[in-house]
Amino acid sequence: MTAPTPTISIGMPVLNGAAHLEQAIGSIRQQSFTDFELVISDNGSTDGTADIIARHAAEDPRLRPVRQSHNIGGLANFRYVLEAARGSFFMWAAYDDWHDPNYLECLQAALAADPDRQMAIPTVVRVIPDGSYAEVTQIPDLTELPRWQRVVRLLDLSRGGSIYSLYRRTAILEAYLRAEQDFPYVWAADHLTILPFLVNDRAVGVPQTRFFNRDTGMSEDRYRPLNAGQLWPFVTRFLRFAAQEVLNSRLNPAEKALSLAYLPVYANSKAVKWRRLFKRTLGAPFLRTEARELLK
Repeated sequence: MTAPTPTISIGMPVLNGAAHLEQAIGSIRQQSFTDFELVISDNGSTDGTADIIARHAAEDPRLRPVRQSHNIGGLANFRYVLEAARGSFFMWAAYDDWHDPNYLECLQAALAADPDRQMAIPTVVRVIPDGSYAEVTQIPDLTELPRWQRVVRLLDLSRGGSIYSLYRRTAILEAYLRAEQDFPYVWAADHLTILPFLVNDRAVGVPQTRFFNRDTGMSEDRYRPLNAGQLWPFVTRFLRFAAQEVLNSRLNPAEKALSLAYLPVYANSKAVKWRRLFKRTLGAPFLRTEARELLK
């Protein structure tokens, strides 16, 4: 007998997540909105991840555990859980983050209320290693603003944790596959994946619920381009992809021009600091002392 199709599919890619996985799965199982499936793809973990997943799956039939035979890579594992999803709505869940109990309820209600919206963004709380909140970002009601101002505000208020919003599944699948194909980097790929929802004004903020985004610094250590030889191709591809998304958007010509003008600011906050790029390009040893001081 085929299991009924859930309203929401949640995809959790995980690799060696035993330290925080218990809390992450628990916060999903305790959601007030119960019509969901949780697809967990273990990417070849070598710690206690598999045992934690197996125990929760035995207790809750909404979990669909998958054990990859080998490490298929982070981006591919994100794609795997997305392609395995069956619900009308989809969200990723990180194995080291957690959510308010009303998370799915609030986000799904926001999308169900407006067919034009394809992405519902929670309040994003950045949690640093000592457990304190480093930043709390809410997207307010922007309906009274002109569309181009809404787009700029959405771009400005997006965060790395915004990728863990709720989407219409077909829309996020298309956006993810396009970003994965055209932008061959892990660093900042999340910002380009969600970009079409922002520049097309199809995202809505839902401040009534929170996503707690644990900042471990692991992504920065693993994936961030470091020297000028890595940074210039990276930022060029980032801006090219972002500009193409704006040009292909449903904005009118004037709104597109304004959004394009904002992209260097967007890249500075989401991809690479221009100051850092120019410093590493020029090379501190070749700068006069006064110039180095101005660039600090």
